[in-house]
Amino acid sequence: MGGLSSLALSYFYKSTLKADPALLSSISSISALPWTCKPIYGFLSDAYPLLGFRRRPYLALGGAAAALSWIYMATYVNDPWTGGVCMTFGSAGMAVANVMAEAILVERSQGETQEFASHLQSVVWGAASVGSLISSFLGGYLLEIMSDRQVFLLSAVFPLTLVPLSLLSPEKRRESDKLDPSDLSNKVRALYLTLMMPEILYPTLFIFMLNATPSTGSAWFYFYSSKPPLGVGFSAEFLGTINVVGSIFNLAGVILFQSFLRTLPFRPLLLWGTIVSSVLGLSNLVLVFHVNRQWNIPDEWFCLGEGAVQAVVGWISTMPIIVLASRLCPEGMEATMYALIMSINNLGGVLGSQLGALITMWLGVSSSNLDHFWLLVTICNVSSLVPLVFINWIPAGDPQLVRNRGMESLT
Repeated sequence: MGGLSSLALSYFYKSTLKADPALLSSISSISALPWTCKPIYGFLSDAYPLLGFRRRPYLALGGAAAALSWIYMATYVNDPWTGGVCMTFGSAGMAVANVMAEAILVERSQGETQEFASHLQSVVWGAASVGSLISSFLGGYLLEIMSDRQVFLLSAVFPLTLVPLSLLSPEKRRESDKLDPSDLSNKVRALYLTLMMPEILYPTLFIFMLNATPSTGSAWFYFYSSKPPLGVGFSAEFLGTINVVGSIFNLAGVILFQSFLRTLPFRPLLLWGTIVSSVLGLSNLVLVFHVNRQWNIPDEWFCLGEGAVQAVVGWISTMPIIVLASRLCPEGMEATMYALIMSINNLGGVLGSQLGALITMWLGVSSSNLDHFWLLVTICNVSSLVPLVFINWIPAGDPQLVRNRGMESLT
């Protein structure tokens, strides 16, 4: 339900806390740092079960922490950095809960074919897209009738539901929750040796580089929400509509991947997905320079159409990364290995956001000056093509088969 609060957060920082785009981008990326620590959460849950369970208690604790952060955000935060601390705490809670959910998913995929793993991931991410659709619709509408702080308070309800939902997990209670030192040592060694395998290390590094390129971050929100001539002056309700359309076509991208692309090799999917995404990103310059108006296309319609296509292509590019990560996980340490790969992916995103924030400041893009916003968009989209130099690091075949051969060589 992140879509419910994301728009409220943007308005809260811009209008209430008077933050510039670079500051908001920087704080947002810092608050995402807990997502780069996912291996720690996975390791703790694998090695230190609570009350005999490896997943349930951590899932409940993560949801409770996220709920508390939203409550504090709604009642006490009055400056950007206090808000950043609060966002980071809540992000940590959701990251823990996310790792537990991913661990359950990866455990179910073990020993199955790539087609089954892709199907399972598509179903789960399809459900996530439906949830995103609902929250995106509510996010824009609620800001028309509620304050941003009231939206934060409402947002606390959803992570809190993870507490009772954790009881529905199919996980079985372990007879003993004591840690076996030799087992711990073996898992750490296996994790290190597995990560250092070229078949795993190089794809992981490619995923990192793909996400570490600069991003425009929050600058788009300032362009969308600022009144002309500074921006295009979209209302909160319409910004919510943009998110709704994006969520609908995110789901379309998942369905398209599931129906036609799940058995294709990862390498060409990532190659062409990245190229098309970059070209579509550059097409946003049409809106920035208002060329669409010369074509008699309203800003709203151009934004919705371009965003819809980008959402489909974006998820077609993202799904191979998600499936690839799940195929690289050795049995018995699913949560840790999958979390490690995905956290490296998230770390790349944090670095990309920080680089984007630095470029935003360097170009002088602020809440009152968007003169060089077009250059920021250009730099960020062109730079996303650079990692394709290393596209051969992505395996040509099923990575689980390659991984299994590598694991056999280690034993």
